[in-house]
Amino acid sequence: METEVSLILRDVSYIKRGTCIGVECGALAILAQGDKLSLALGDFDSVSAEEFALIESRSLSLKRYPSRKNESDSELAIAWCLDQGVKRIHVYGALNERLDHHHVNVGLAYAHPEVILYNETNQIQAYTEGSYTINQDDYRYFSVFTFEEAEISLINFSYPLDHASIHLESRFTVSNQWQKKDAQLVVHRGKVLVYLSK
Repeated sequence: METEVSLILRDVSYIKRGTCIGVECGALAILAQGDKLSLALGDFDSVSAEEFALIESRSLSLKRYPSRKNESDSELAIAWCLDQGVKRIHVYGALNERLDHHHVNVGLAYAHPEVILYNETNQIQAYTEGSYTINQDDYRYFSVFTFEEAEISLINFSYPLDHASIHLESRFTVSNQWQKKDAQLVVHRGKVLVYLSK
């Protein structure tokens, strides 16, 4: 298995990074885009019998789970990738109209810094203790949150911070902007979720 994969959860557009893995309808999105479907994974309760037959015939490998289970399909897919030693998991279709699934997927990103969530206008990734360059790319806003307590510094942002303590209820870390295209995030203590938004 490659060290980088694109994990497609729904019928959404995506940017191919490494091996393509389709979860449920995401497998159909990969086939529609003309990319190689290395693995299809899920309980496949959201596809028709004809669609499943197509997925089964075109996928290099298939893992089917029972529909009654304790984990979401995205959780199973991320766990499988981590078990294979994947270092970077680009997840498309995790931020959607189902707020319960959205919440679970953000929690998975927080638990596993290898996971990066994308939709058309946002990117979400967790950062543990360390110093990071946060490139602006096509994004306009930078926000940082935590589910626990953390201490951070922000350098070359419009609203810099120096060893600021943040916690679950902190709101002053939303909608910051870059002063330079390669600003710095330092996590002195704890873990944070970074949201980049267009």
